[in-house]
Amino acid sequence: MAEITRKDIKEVVTEVLEPFAKAIQDDIERHDAKLGVETMRLDNRLARVEYEVRETRSELKETRNDVKWMKDRSSELFTKLDEFIVHLKRQDEQLTMLQAQMRRLEERIEKIESEK
Repeated sequence: MAEITRKDIKEVVTEVLEPFAKAIQDDIERHDAKLGVETMRLDNRLARVEYEVRETRSELKETRNDVKWMKDRSSELFTKLDEFIVHLKRQDEQLTMLQAQMRRLEERIEKIESEK
């Protein structure tokens, strides 16, 4: 009977393990490809989120500027509104006085016409 040498054992182990190693390598490559696609999807989502965050910050900055402008102008607006209200009250008083004056004139005209 022939003696088994290290070389024989090595050849047998290599012959058995090579297909197994190839199958594992193929699995790893498939998973790497799948992970690559998933990573691309995640990168795209992350880029979209980053874009939205930048846009939101920009809009928030514009809104802050608008609010600041409104606050700065609000006292001016209230002052003008107060002036307008005072003007309306004066106008109302003048109309009341004119109505009274007109009533008196109408009464005088009626009195004059009734005397004729």
